Amino acid sequence: MYYQVTVAFDMGSVDNQGNPKVKKFKYIIESESVFEAHQRMSKYLSDDARDSEVVSVIKAPIEEVIHPGITPQYY
Repeated sequence: MYYQVTVAFDMGSVDNQGNPKVKKFKYIIESESVFEAHQRMSKYLSDDARDSEVVSVIKAPIEEVIHPGITPQYY
């Protein structure tokens, strides 16, 4: 299964009300459960120096990813 993981990155600045500015990015991760997707994302982010937080993990509406590294028979 594929899961969509939303991660918020701290941009290092604040808005007019003093709240930290964040930018959200969405990632697709192949895993067997929400827990495993969260673990994989955390491991992926461990090498990133920016402050980040996993905001949500939901099942993605994707059946299959066709990519030369994953499914070379289609290329």
